Amino acid sequence: MKAAVQVDAVRRAADALVAEVEAGHSARLKAYLATMARFHRYSLGNVLLIGMQCPQATHVAGFRAWQRMGRRVRKGERGIRIMAPIIRRATVAEEEQERVVAFKSVSVFDVSQTDGKPLPDLGRVTGDPGESLDRLKGLISDQGIDLVYVNLSAGVDGWSSGGRIGVRRGLPPAEESSVLVHELAHELLHRDDREPERQKVRETEAEAVAFVVCEAIGLDTKRAAADYIQLYNGDRETLLSSLDRIQRTARVIIDGLAEMEASASAAGEPLSLIAKRPAA
Repeated sequence: MKAAVQVDAVRRAADALVAEVEAGHSARLKAYLATMARFHRYSLGNVLLIGMQCPQATHVAGFRAWQRMGRRVRKGERGIRIMAPIIRRATVAEEEQERVVAFKSVSVFDVSQTDGKPLPDLGRVTGDPGESLDRLKGLISDQGIDLVYVNLSAGVDGWSSGGRIGVRRGLPPAEESSVLVHELAHELLHRDDREPERQKVRETEAEAVAFVVCEAIGLDTKRAAADYIQLYNGDRETLLSSLDRIQRTARVIIDGLAEMEASASAAGEPLSLIAKRPAA
């Protein structure tokens, strides 16, 4: 599949998503958010391509990358076509820099299409954030945001206000993690001139980021009640803009947690729940 054809495929996937949302259905939108959680380092376009071609995918890599991991792609398996950057090195002001000059079409394969050595199990569990909860608090602190625990009225679990996050006292760890990500998302997304005008969109974007991050660290999100259809405000570009913002913000949080995990591992602490996956 040529790059131009894949660009058209991304457009068709986006159009299909918009059509579902226009019809009042949010299942496909939630499915794409779940795909985003599994492939948080991939661009929105590649998330759409993976979700369209292989929605059940959990871990993708190229043919030779699987070989290096001691696995082989089964004969006859059809690749998932995504876009990969073409990078050129150049010397600017006596400093060598890399820049993306174009994109090319490449094939990747899901782990379910391969046989061989089992992948490392980093201990993902359902409903227990483990060390990720403390690392979320550390990430909030690293962003220069104050975190306080307070008594809140019924129905309110947290709030954020320009560099300060408040969370209800006594929440179970899984719920506390979700609230922390939700409020951190507000701090990262909605404190500048680009924030959406509608409060419903702001709240839904933050809830979607929480959904993506909680999925990525292994928490049970089946009870997530957010109606993601609220991201849609009558036009395609608004929806895709929100999805792009959600993807970028979730990536910042997940990568931040992964960096903390790597530091902890180097210091001899146990691994937590962040699963490492190749970027694209």
